[in-house]
Amino acid sequence: MQKLKKKLVFVILFNALTIGYLNAQSIGIAPFFHREGHEIIDPSGKAFQIKGTNVSCWLYQENYVLGGAQTAQKVTAQRVSAHIGEQAYYAYIKAMMDSFLLPEDIRLMKRMGINCIRLGFDAVLFNNDSTKQWFFNSIDRLLPELRESNIAFLPIMMVPPKAPDKLWCTGYVKGDTMLWDSPLAKRRSAEIWSEIAEHYSDEKMILGYDLINEPAIDKKREKELIELYREITSAIRKHDPNHMIVYEGNNYAVDLDVLSKYDHELDKNGCYSFHLYTWLGLKMKNQLPKFMQNARGSNRPVFCGEWGINRIAAIKDQVSLMNAEKDMDGWIIYMWKALELPLGKEEKKRPPYYGNWFFIPFEDLNMSLITFKIDNETRDVIDWMSGVKNAKTPSTEKVKKALNTIVRISHVNNCDFNLRLIETIGFKTMNN
Repeated sequence: MQKLKKKLVFVILFNALTIGYLNAQSIGIAPFFHREGHEIIDPSGKAFQIKGTNVSCWLYQENYVLGGAQTAQKVTAQRVSAHIGEQAYYAYIKAMMDSFLLPEDIRLMKRMGINCIRLGFDAVLFNNDSTKQWFFNSIDRLLPELRESNIAFLPIMMVPPKAPDKLWCTGYVKGDTMLWDSPLAKRRSAEIWSEIAEHYSDEKMILGYDLINEPAIDKKREKELIELYREITSAIRKHDPNHMIVYEGNNYAVDLDVLSKYDHELDKNGCYSFHLYTWLGLKMKNQLPKFMQNARGSNRPVFCGEWGINRIAAIKDQVSLMNAEKDMDGWIIYMWKALELPLGKEEKKRPPYYGNWFFIPFEDLNMSLITFKIDNETRDVIDWMSGVKNAKTPSTEKVKKALNTIVRISHVNNCDFNLRLIETIGFKTMNN
């Protein structure tokens, strides 16, 4: 009889604890960012509205951020490594990872009112143990400041093992095998995410895992995107059952139809993300209702993972529309730090890769929240690095000097505020 009483007490206590835990989960006091219906809930149980910025040239490189041409980084890596040696090139990459984003950057973001950073990375860092450790060390050393500043971070595989679209920023070079046609690259993508999830499974400041940047697969094959998402999600969930999964739409993240169509196959603790740049005729006022229809139909959170690099007037219109959409869960502007484009006659003599690509005169092209200046000698080397036509081959010494200069001038202490952009999107300047 005594044993029966003890068992009964145990069952009652177990049930009480279980019910209490489930109730806690349902009202959003799980200790991680997570989804509840169409809202993102932060670790304290409050609805979280993203106001964030993307960080480029830290865990992956983009030549145009430094004033060069739009060229896949692997091409630049091969060119520079062949000229100065692979060891010297990787010393530059390590130096950028050590200095481009620092606790000082995080504190400055906090003062501006930024509450989330989207951290792009290149899968090539996971090709060997040394560079993989650089990746984890680079993020880990910022964790104390991220926690202190209460700024979430969102890792995004910007450059997968094979390109998911035909843009330079995801590593595409003409003739390359695409991610969708490489079972090995798909499996490797899942393995990398598994390692990241294992490392950060207990970290409260992770907003989620943004699986693939701007996937673009033929609509007839779009189910393969969902299958890849499921494969990666399964790999993550082996180590991390708690953090959100971020699913980007097809066609460079501007088509969420595939997500809502196959929503039942996606992780329950997941949200949608779209990107929208307006250079090519896409209009936020036309596209946003479509994005919201997809999200509402699935009762999912949705946010804009990339936007910006535009005229002030266009940026003002876009942010006003997004802020007015009450069911939208926020936005992350592109980007935190980049070259301040010179406005003199000398700049106009350079190859007009900015004007050709963005269709915006660089006098009104706002690329980043803070900016750095680059001298003409270094720009000449960057032109050569990124394959600008007719760029002269510099000496080994000049290349090494230019790389050291890039590391130095991109340090936050050497940057200026883009006050017009900061104020336009509602962030704080040091004057308010």
